[in-house]
Amino acid sequence: MIAVIGAGVSGLSCAWWLRARGAPARVYEAAGRVGGKVWTRTEGALCEAGPNTLLADEALLRWFEELGLSPVWPAGGGRPRHVLKDGRYRPLPQSVPQWLAGGFPGWSAKLGVAAGLLKSGDPRAGEESLAAFCRRQFGRAALDNLLDPLAGGVFAGDPDELLLAETLPELAAAAQSPGPLWRALLRLRGQRAARRVCTLAGGLESLPRRLARDLDIRLNAPATALARDGSGWRLRAGADWERFDQVVLALPAGAAADLLEGSEPAAATLCRQVRYAPLAVAFTLARAEALTRPLPGFGGLHPHSEEALALGHLMSSNLYPHVCRPGERLLTSFIGGRRQAALLELDDDALLARLNWELERLFGLRGAPMLQRVARWPQALPQGTAIQRALRAATAPWAERGLHLCANWLDGASLPDCLDKGRRLAARIAGADGTALLRRR
Repeated sequence: MIAVIGAGVSGLSCAWWLRARGAPARVYEAAGRVGGKVWTRTEGALCEAGPNTLLADEALLRWFEELGLSPVWPAGGGRPRHVLKDGRYRPLPQSVPQWLAGGFPGWSAKLGVAAGLLKSGDPRAGEESLAAFCRRQFGRAALDNLLDPLAGGVFAGDPDELLLAETLPELAAAAQSPGPLWRALLRLRGQRAARRVCTLAGGLESLPRRLARDLDIRLNAPATALARDGSGWRLRAGADWERFDQVVLALPAGAAADLLEGSEPAAATLCRQVRYAPLAVAFTLARAEALTRPLPGFGGLHPHSEEALALGHLMSSNLYPHVCRPGERLLTSFIGGRRQAALLELDDDALLARLNWELERLFGLRGAPMLQRVARWPQALPQGTAIQRALRAATAPWAERGLHLCANWLDGASLPDCLDKGRRLAARIAGADGTALLRRR
């Protein structure tokens, strides 16, 4: 029997694929629900408190079909996207002609990007922060106008803190390959062409709920102790100890550190050094006419230099009209991050008052919204730093002892990353024939 500790999407994916390979697993979850930060709220509208979309390839779509889940595609492809500049939203160019003819991001950034695409790969890219790589490769203007809003809006992070190799590993590999960067990026684009942005009918939380239907899950069962027991492990979740052949830790880094303190103190210390970005996700439901200057397409990201409240605003009902009733608009705002963590100290009333002032200034919001809610994540997004590399090295030998990590803070935090790492770990544990590694134990 295998214990999977944590019923977020990483742990659920691992347990589901273990079961599919004939390896029995039991999932322990401290909370009263599955899914972790994948949380769909249905009050007044279909609101995503965690991830809002996922990038699905053909293999993932086939799995969804097997599970009976229906993808929903963005209306009109979800374009365009915008960046806030000098208090106004500017559309990001979507093609070479738009890039050449448009006023944003300015000629300094455009020339810097053009020059950077012609530069050959550099092995330094694997060790650089996002900011250091962008400054060296493309120049300061590209960092301020393009990469900075990406780092804040997508990772809720500080580009001077995030490592390129840990945050955008495919770009890091391209930036280190021989020859001009444009050639490596062209190959990368071809590899990613089959991936499509979507959500799921009923919200993204329908995925963890569906996986849980097939699994042995104990909710409200926090794991409080873990100890080596001969060739296996003893786990305490509640009052009793249980023995397992193998254990998968699919927990936040701090919770994993607590369990590892007795058996792996050095790794526990590293786990406690994993950095997180806090985030508040605010939903605003308003009548369509109350937003007098709505953005078309996806929404807008905010460079740190704009000193906006939010890291960005997502026009959720533009992307997926089914999330609210006709004649209404749903807007999702992301507030906080590494560089504005203090904003989460505001109570909901104060935070929403500041948000509504920003929505009035940027979108022409008139009157009180029909509905507003705030979801808070003190540890929303793990930040990719050198700690992850040290953790991978420290934990690599654990598999032979039947101890495994399967978490978004180790090697990829996106929803597809978490689903894929669960599948890959299950394959390694169960072995090609479904039982090989288990027999060795």
